[in-house]
Amino acid sequence: MTSTQTTKSTFTTRTNPTLVAAAAATTPCIKYRILYLKLHGMATTTRAMLAISGVEWESVYPTDWAAEKKQVPMGVMPVLYEVHQASGLTLEIPESEAIERYLARKYSMLGQDLWEETAINVFYSSSNAVMVNYVNKVLLAFPDTKARELERFVAKEVPAWIEQHEKWLGKNGLNGHYVGDQHSIADIRSVICLDRYMTLPECKDQFSEEKTPGLFKLKSTLEQNERYWDWIHSDEFEAINVSTRQRLAVLSD
Repeated sequence: MTSTQTTKSTFTTRTNPTLVAAAAATTPCIKYRILYLKLHGMATTTRAMLAISGVEWESVYPTDWAAEKKQVPMGVMPVLYEVHQASGLTLEIPESEAIERYLARKYSMLGQDLWEETAINVFYSSSNAVMVNYVNKVLLAFPDTKARELERFVAKEVPAWIEQHEKWLGKNGLNGHYVGDQHSIADIRSVICLDRYMTLPECKDQFSEEKTPGLFKLKSTLEQNERYWDWIHSDEFEAINVSTRQRLAVLSD
């Protein structure tokens, strides 16, 4: 399936009762498609959120992106398609952060009030920023600067990330969450970052249950979620793993 096979999209407006009803629709009336490459990359958090939410969803991989790019909003991936089965309406959402924040609000991953939401957004944004720096400054660095950028990232950015996140997780009682006792968008994003950094040999000495108890508790708590556990042990997840490792190997050369 390609992005061209989805229903025409629309955004909600309070002047149209049909759209208002669609915006308030509950999970049984909705299914999702996430358009992205067969890589983890910028769809990792979205896929995890969809899995945890228990909604009906599927990955859609482009077959001819050069052609399909002209037909998706903003001309970028990922794109989330929220298909409303009763009305036939489809909401198209481009840009990974917009997708993730939308799903977080819809499926109660932003805390219980504005203060909790703000704290969650702070640590979600922090983890996003560090990962973006890793991709842009290390993975995509020129060959003659890659080693230097990796050394700097490991020596400065990772320890700073660990320090601030461990401090906050400790204040929340090391219970495996940034805020309260529920999974949040920050929990999910930080575990994904942790998993990535732990694959870097240069980072291996920075993470352990003793040195980073908050992050390790965060990871173990998320992995105790049955839906998340099923997703990261699924055949599709492993296929994406293989494709991602192949891509990273090319970038590392």
